[in-house]
Amino acid sequence: MKRKRVVYSTALLLGSILVYPLTAQPQTCNPPVALPSATEPNIFSEEQEIYLGDAIAERLCLKQELHSTQFATMIPLAKEGRVDMINTFMYYTPDRASQVFMIPYGASTMAILVPKKNADEIKGPEYFSGKRFGTELGTVDYQIAKTASEDLVKAGKPAVDVRTFNTYADVLQALVAGQVDGVFVGTEQAVYYRDKGTDFFRIALSGYQPHVEALAFGNAEIAHAVEKVLDDMKADGSLEKLFNKYGHCYLPGPYKVTTGPMAEPACKAIN
Repeated sequence: MKRKRVVYSTALLLGSILVYPLTAQPQTCNPPVALPSATEPNIFSEEQEIYLGDAIAERLCLKQELHSTQFATMIPLAKEGRVDMINTFMYYTPDRASQVFMIPYGASTMAILVPKKNADEIKGPEYFSGKRFGTELGTVDYQIAKTASEDLVKAGKPAVDVRTFNTYADVLQALVAGQVDGVFVGTEQAVYYRDKGTDFFRIALSGYQPHVEALAFGNAEIAHAVEKVLDDMKADGSLEKLFNKYGHCYLPGPYKVTTGPMAEPACKAIN
């Protein structure tokens, strides 16, 4: 069976890597696009992303393969043609949309996690004035934390000691090890880990800074094929079923490659 490649660059999952062999589906299923052969990077994966990736791949008559990579390398890898699809709750920004083909499909928010012993009320990253705060390298999380720190300095207050880590797994491990006093992660990821029984942290703030998220592609043909897949999933209810399972916010569609600014999404609060 001829090997084909559809790779989903994803982030998260403490401790384990999930790898799926990448093969063409049976001959009765005809892929709508031909994927080039290339060396796949490594990609960490989180449960919801895996299921979304599986559903998209199946409808393209393909199977996904997951490895690990750092967030900051994802767009360059897609532009180089070394990955076909980035599926990592990636925040949509006009700058990113000018570099790769992005399909907005959902919205994510950020959560601030602190050690369980910290019972303080926390309303934003400003709380960490003079403290250590962890974010993932190359993310909007980092930019928001840095801006908050700069605003504090302008107001004559101590800066936030913003520390960056390669992956969310590293961010959380830094919190466990006491290297930082708090961290930014996605609200959905925080809820996911909490519901799985992870108990070393407290969700001090959730639903912060709602932001459109998108799938990203280096190839226009593949992106347009996925547009149709997402529309089909919305029409048959499978997209809603998947996202509701995780309390995740999704956009109403239709789904299409988008450039330029987008309005702030409206999402229900996640408790």
